[in-house]
Amino acid sequence: MMKQILIFGVIFSSIVGYAQLPNTDIWLLDIKTEKDSIILSNPENITNRLGYDNQPAFSPDGKFILYTSIRDEKQSDIYRYDLKTKTISQFTKTSTSEYSPTFMPDGKNISVVMVEPDSTQRLWQFPLKGGKPTCIMENVDSIGYHCWFYGNRIAVFLLTEPQSLCLISKNYSTPKYIDSNIGRCIKYHKGFLFYTKKTKGGNNQFCAFNLPGWHIKECESTIESEDYILIEQKVLYGYKSKLFSTFNYKEDKKELLDLSSLGITNITRIAISPDGTKLAIVAESK
Repeated sequence: MMKQILIFGVIFSSIVGYAQLPNTDIWLLDIKTEKDSIILSNPENITNRLGYDNQPAFSPDGKFILYTSIRDEKQSDIYRYDLKTKTISQFTKTSTSEYSPTFMPDGKNISVVMVEPDSTQRLWQFPLKGGKPTCIMENVDSIGYHCWFYGNRIAVFLLTEPQSLCLISKNYSTPKYIDSNIGRCIKYHKGFLFYTKKTKGGNNQFCAFNLPGWHIKECESTIESEDYILIEQKVLYGYKSKLFSTFNYKEDKKELLDLSSLGITNITRIAISPDGTKLAIVAESK
């Protein structure tokens, strides 16, 4: 049985003070896929400020990015970056903290992990056109990260000890356990739910979960980062100042780009636009 514990602030705010959070920026790059090659170019810092900017998510139409930002050492809110005008605006304005903006399958709302006044962490939804937020599932808390799965189901990273991957739905009275000791990144891709598990060597091994058979397949590939994206059979991820790819979930790492000349020292997150032409990364810099 899972022993559930609350770790407040999506593993951030009550473990470390805001002043100790990493100084992170979001960078935008062009990406082009040609046969077996991936070409990355034109890196641009789109936040470019001292402070915490993280967790970018492209809109379904690729016109804007939502991301988590902490300003003036207060709570985190969701901000919006418009790719055409290159302007930034605040999307959520609450007294609570919101993390992990995720576009919902209905195309009308986003879901976030909200740290409520009593430090409970549940999923809430905000209308894209504005309006009051509503709680998605009141009976499930201790959520760190999430991914919509098969339309109306949600795969969640629960803050248990160790961290666990569970499936939740309005049809379930309690979360359904899938696996434990997982990484924070969960992706739905080509009918499978991909995630990573920590290896004894400290790397992250890819796993693929198939809901109809409730079957877990361990892939050959391991990567140094917890965060990644999937393009066809390729896995893209960042480690230190470099971006890498692997093919067919195997141990065939290829270096794509070194961004150390821009002062980047640690790439921690990565996202891709729906049309596959833009890449967003989160990085710490000198």
